[in-house]
Formats: sequence, C-alpha cells, structure tokens
Amino acid sequence: MRKLKPAWHHRACTMALASVLTACSGGGGGNTSEAPIIGASPTPTPGATATPTPSPSASGTPAPTPSPTPTPTPSAASTSGPASIGSPQQAALFLNYATFGATKSEMLNIEGRSTAEWVRDEMAKSPTLLLPQYQARNNSGEDLNKRTFEREIWSTMINSDDQLRQRMVFALSQILVVDDGDFTYQMAYYYDILSRNAFGNYRDLLQDVTYSPRMADYLTYLENRGDQEEEGRMPDENYARELLQLFTIGLVELNMDGTPKLDPQGQPVEIYDNTDIMGLARVFTGLSRNGGNYWSSGPDGRHTPLVMWDQYHSPHEKTFLGLTISEGTGGEESISRALDQIFAHPNVAPFISRQLIQRFTGSNPHPAYVKRVATAFETGQYISRDGVEIGTGERGDLGATIAAVLLDETLLLNTSDVPVTDGKIREPALRFIQFARAFDMRNADSGNEQWLGDTSSPATRLGQHPFRSPSVFNFYRPGYIAPATETGEAGLTAPEFQIVNASSYIGYSNFMANYIQDRTSRYNKDVNTFEPDYTVEMSLADSPTELVNHLDTLLTGGRMLEGTRANIIDAVDDLPFDADASSDQQEEERLKRVELAIMMATSSPSYFIQR
Repeated sequence: MRKLKPAWHHRACTMALASVLTACSGGGGGNTSEAPIIGASPTPTPGATATPTPSPSASGTPAPTPSPTPTPTPSAASTSGPASIGSPQQAALFLNYATFGATKSEMLNIEGRSTAEWVRDEMAKSPTLLLPQYQARNNSGEDLNKRTFEREIWSTMINSDDQLRQRMVFALSQILVVDDGDFTYQMAYYYDILSRNAFGNYRDLLQDVTYSPRMADYLTYLENRGDQEEEGRMPDENYARELLQLFTIGLVELNMDGTPKLDPQGQPVEIYDNTDIMGLARVFTGLSRNGGNYWSSGPDGRHTPLVMWDQYHSPHEKTFLGLTISEGTGGEESISRALDQIFAHPNVAPFISRQLIQRFTGSNPHPAYVKRVATAFETGQYISRDGVEIGTGERGDLGATIAAVLLDETLLLNTSDVPVTDGKIREPALRFIQFARAFDMRNADSGNEQWLGDTSSPATRLGQHPFRSPSVFNFYRPGYIAPATETGEAGLTAPEFQIVNASSYIGYSNFMANYIQDRTSRYNKDVNTFEPDYTVEMSLADSPTELVNHLDTLLTGGRMLEGTRANIIDAVDDLPFDADASSDQQEEERLKRVELAIMMATSSPSYFIQR
C-alpha cells in the first residue's frame, strides 16, 4: 500500500485547515477568499433558535384543523435556475444535491435532461431493501454479527442505484431518529421502512415508524403498560413527546413559511403542554413484539410490526391537541386516531419541509422557499417549470415534497446570481460518500473496512456515522446557530456547524488522506477494497490547471473559489515532475500530484459548503 508523504501532506492540511478555520469563524470576504457561504437568507429567520429539550409550558391551544389546499402552480421568478441540465458543472451540482454524489458516468447521462424528469424516473426505481439481503445471507450460513448494519450501510449508500431514494432515507433518518443499537435485524427493518416510504405519504410513514420494534426500543414504549395508573404508575412519555416535538409539529405554531406565529405580545404561540403529553402517552401502551407473549419476542419479532395487546393498553380517556378519545377505546384505534389528529395539524407541512430543505440544499432556507415546499406537501402535488407533474394529490405526499425541494427556482443559478448566504454545509458523511462515488471506488465492500465500523469519533474519524445519532435530536439541531461566528451574528441557522468545526477537521482530514491514498486497514488484507480509480485524473496530472478544472467540476459543480483554485494549482505545480524519468517514476509523480490535489480540494471550504 502507498504510504503518506509527510511533506506534501503536511502542506495540504496546513493550507486547507487555515481556509476552513477562516470559513468557520466567518472571516474573509471577496471573490478570492473562502468566506462563509451558507443558508438562503441574508437576514435572520424569526424564531430560528436551538430546539429546547424541556416539554412546552401550558398553553390553551384550540383543536387543530388542516391547512387549506391551494392549487399547485409552476414556480416563477425573475431569476431562476434552468429546468434542464446544460453543462457538466450543472450536472455535478444537481447530482451533488440530489444523490450521495456525482459520478462521472451519471454526469454524462444527465446532461441535457430535464431535472424534473430525472426526479420522476428516480422515484420509479425499485427501492433498495436491506432485510431481504440479510435474511438470505444468514440462510446461506454467513455470520451476521451485531456490527453488520453499521459497517455495510456505507456500501448501500455508495453503490445503490436508487440514489435519490437513499438520500431521502438518510434525510428521514435524521428527523425520525433512532440509533443502530447493535441490532442488525431491527435496524435493517427500520431502514426498509424509510426506504419504502421515502416517496410515499408522511402519514403512512408515521404509522410504520410507530409500529417498528427499533423505535419502540429506542424511545422506550415497548411493553409500555397503561393498566397500572391506579397503582400510581403512569405510561412512559418518551415517544409521545418526541413524536410531537421532533417528528411532526415542533413546539410553537408556524406559518406556512416556517416562521413562528406570534401572539399580541409578540411571543411565539406554544402548541401544547405536559397534560397533552400525558394524554398522548396513554395512546402508546399495550405494544409488544410479534410472537411469544407480551414479555417475550417470537423469532420474527425483531423485523415485523409490533402487535397490540389490549389488556395492557390504557383503558382511560386520552385528551391531547383538542382531541378526546373515550375510555375503553381499543389500542389500534387509539393510535390511528392520534396519528390522524397530529398529522392534520397545519404545522406538519412547514416543520417537515424546512428540515428536508436543510438536509438536501440549504442550511438556512429562506421562508419563501419553505413556503413553496410546504405548499407541495399540503397539496400533494408539484408541477415543474417544464410541466412535469409529481405526486398523488394527497396531503403529505413526500414525492411531491422532495421534488419541490430539488426543483426550486433558486437552485442551479449562474454563480453570479447566487447570494453569498446561499447553500448547505455538507456534513462529513456526505463528503466522504461523495468522494467515494466521484472516484469510482472499486470493490466498495465496507464490511472489509475496519475504519468504517465506527466513524463517529471527531478526533480520528469523520465525527459522524449514519444512523448513530448521539441523541434523539440527531447529530445537530435544525435550529442551531453557531456562536462566535459571522453566521451566528447574522442569525443564520447552521445545524452542521455542531459537528463541522476546527476540532473535528483534523480527524476528517486524516481519515480522508488514508482513503485518498488507499492505505486503510482491512479485515482481510488479501482483498483490496475501497480502491479509488484515478485514471482520468492521472491523464491530467501533467497540467495542474486542467487537473484542478476537472476537480472543480466533479466535486464542487464549478463553484470552487479562485483563492482555493490558485492554492491547489500552486501546490501541485511545486511537486516535481521529470519528463526524462522512467515511466514508472513518472506515474508515481503523477499520482502524488493527483492525491495532493484531491486532498486539498476535499478539505477546502468550497467542498465543505455546497452552493
């Protein structure tokens, strides 16, 4: 395996780290420096504050009613992005939004196509499902240990053909949070719930999530008894609280654009209080795993829906959000009525829409953008500028919602038309997967990669691992505003800055350097996995400018800032290249140039910040 060359690696890290620190602190400006470029609003979004942990205080919230259903119309703006892909740069930019990263072949395939038609075609692809794969492998005698899921999730994200669906799965996993908990079958089943419902209806997704063994374990309502209140034991409130606060409606009433509604005193209007939580908690009692009895699981209990045992379901009246379920109502009916009532709340559309924008295209989405997406959620339909219709017409259609996110008029603008505050901070997991896809990782079998078993350490790895959120609030809170930064002073939400910072940069840099140079630790050292293919890049290594132009298109969609380009070109040009040397030596010198250029590009704020 190739070893790291300390001299050029130290230079690359030093130059890139200086640029990242400048961006994270908000310093710099102009066209030749890496200024902070995040969000989509140059002014603070009202109410954009970190989500508090405590339950809401008392409020007399009236019974919710569904929002009106306006007729969808194509977006229109005086300045808008194109409805089709017109250049390699636009191809890479769009694919880096809508998938886990552009590949060279997909860039060629999408150029000239309607973006809306591409989205529609992606939604028609069969979903990648994990549980059938795991069951087949287990039946063939393979030992699936407790780390199978957390290792092999990388292969699914890198290799799957249904890329838009899998990006949606990742986004939904950061809203409807569980952790992997060493439960391979439970997690495979939960993953498949998100995959099947990725473009379905959000109400159906809430139903499936509620009856999933992994969520019941994680938020502690599994075997939650409601028949013991006379003894002073109240039902567990965890799921009731998080279902409202994090999965559906938040804490305060919202306008359709995601901004909070204000009372006559100018304060946000709280939706519910702890009595609502107590009433809703009674709904989620009597659920246990399939098979066996209430206290023990059958052989399929880990990967089949929970079942209701009415004798353990709370017989008491359940009142919350203006709804009263009469005493004696059965458990399944209580859950159905509760989810209907929550889903009908007008907050659901803007609350979920804003978070989906954050996970795909903008860390601080402009209220007008949120409203356009929330309208697609409400109507269940999106009509693109070139007339492509997406969605069933039913409220809560996630296909229409994500189409509105990805096909918005503000995306794919000419660089000169993009506000300096536009864009998304790309989190570490997305950066790594994009790198793997951009350079066509050969044999991307993550089960053989020791370092992919747990990448959550910020000191030595990525500081993030899919499906291993440190808390129910995800890796970062959607309302997070980074302190002591220019973005913070401007009131811009920057969720990813909770894990993308100066301290985590070094771990990311070293992790990436080892994958860039193909020198990672493998379980079976006789099998080479995650080998990058640099064939195209090696052909350009004699010309640093052409090499950087290529990386600019592939990795940043042609939006690498001039200061970064100049630094990489100068650094690559400084590496020796002897035209009279042997062919083997020339190849080694070209390889050093390619690795240095990729290392600097993937460590730069132009790569960290997608715009």
